Amino acid sequence: MKMEDNKEEQFSSENQVQEKQPSQCNQKINRYIPFPTLTIEKIIKLIICVGGTAFMIVAFFTGIAYSRHDINCMQDMPHYYTEKVNKYFYEHEKFALALKFILSFLIDIFIIYTLIVWSLFGTNVRLISSGCTYFVVNLLIRFLHIQIQPKESAFTQSHIFSFFVNYQVSTYSFFSVTLGIFAICALEWRRNNVGYMFWTMFGILIVYIMILIFMRGNYTHEIFTGCIFGHYFFMMNEKVLELIFGKEYLTGEIKVNLEIPMDINRQKEDEKKGQELNVKESQDYDTGDEDNDKN
Repeated sequence: MKMEDNKEEQFSSENQVQEKQPSQCNQKINRYIPFPTLTIEKIIKLIICVGGTAFMIVAFFTGIAYSRHDINCMQDMPHYYTEKVNKYFYEHEKFALALKFILSFLIDIFIIYTLIVWSLFGTNVRLISSGCTYFVVNLLIRFLHIQIQPKESAFTQSHIFSFFVNYQVSTYSFFSVTLGIFAICALEWRRNNVGYMFWTMFGILIVYIMILIFMRGNYTHEIFTGCIFGHYFFMMNEKVLELIFGKEYLTGEIKVNLEIPMDINRQKEDEKKGQELNVKESQDYDTGDEDNDKN
């Protein structure tokens, strides 16, 4: 009797280990992440993203978010040393226009894509809380600080429609909103271990900084403070959320399957094989139980 009990316990423990280990075919199936179902929370997040983008469109056409004052001050030394480059872009307006169009398109696409992915797959509010904190502090500073727009700026010479890049003449630009928001989006991808998105956005950010300096789109101190404050507010919000909700709240990662199955029939065959394998395994378990009962 003792020998039979020990055999039954050993067989049950082996069954538990095999049940915990998924089959190889099931692992292949699990890599296809289904499209998330739309819940009230995700709809609200999408509304926030669409509303913010709509506000940027209204601000672009009405100019309500840009202050204008008649002042004359400040000297930016990098602008002084790159005067010939700015003059070249100023005289070759079409070339400058093409560069600005490409950069604006890339920045808009990457920010909007980040917002959409966060709305559908995000597991915490770190991205939006960081962006809102950055923008609110930026909004408060605009009531405390105004400055003249860089003179003979090739950046504001011609207007281009953009959701997140301002090409209008404005006496407020400290610290750069676009750079900070873009840096926050890049850091969110880095926190979710999506390296190719982070490094791609980092490269775009470097090119955009160079264009801002060469075309006198922003003063140098606005560029550096925009990147630094964006990184600071992202880290600060992360610490606050960790204190409030715990570390487990921030451990969830955005998992997006970018692999598109080229052969749908092959995917169905894999699923069918997985089901057949599961049925076969369950039958083997049943026959094993019967053999143990006979023994």
